[in-house]
Amino acid sequence: MREERTIVVDGISRTVVISDEREALLAADAAGRASVAVWNGDREEFLPSAFAVEDPADADGEFLERVARRKLGLPWTIRETGRLLIREFGEEDSEQVPREECLGPGDEVFADREKLRAYIRCQYGISQYGIWAAVEKESGRLVGKIGFAPPEDGREGLELGYHIFRPWRRMGYGLEGCQAALAWEEKELALPVYVRIRKDNLASLRLAEKLGFSGKMEENGYFYLFWPPKEAKIEK
Repeated sequence: MREERTIVVDGISRTVVISDEREALLAADAAGRASVAVWNGDREEFLPSAFAVEDPADADGEFLERVARRKLGLPWTIRETGRLLIREFGEEDSEQVPREECLGPGDEVFADREKLRAYIRCQYGISQYGIWAAVEKESGRLVGKIGFAPPEDGREGLELGYHIFRPWRRMGYGLEGCQAALAWEEKELALPVYVRIRKDNLASLRLAEKLGFSGKMEENGYFYLFWPPKEAKIEK
């Protein structure tokens, strides 16, 4: 079977091909069109499509827009709140990331266009999640970054990360954005989540507790808290 559906992305109509035929998917890719494979149990049928469904009826409008955006290299919208748009980073966002805010491990990725391009391609393209841009809707300004990273130490689930830039701190953006990110994670992935916070970062600790993280434990100069709330113990 082969089906074409039209989806509007940023005001422009785009065609997405849905098929269980490898030749049709290859032709769509050669023509620069987004495609969705209908999976019949053969792994080869995924190629060259990055997305697959078992039933074409599962490919709703939101799903097809994401497929088209990934093909076109356009950011996904993750969530909207009253004041914030949480979306994937685009390459041009590197120009808005304050260099003086890039103090932590991995922060420089978001301030360097080439590194950010690689992050977008690998992290978003493979995992379909990552650290996202927090944009103030009224001004269109990048006010921080919020999202999830794979655990680096073998822990279960994902690590929530958040960093609101100056001068947008103490305005509730961290709480608002993290609540939206956690709601997305619960709907899309439903994995355990934890935060890792330096012991001297009391503001971040208070934010985590407001979000409902609990089970605080101390390890290597950091506090770890967990969500959904649960008791946690360090194995000696």
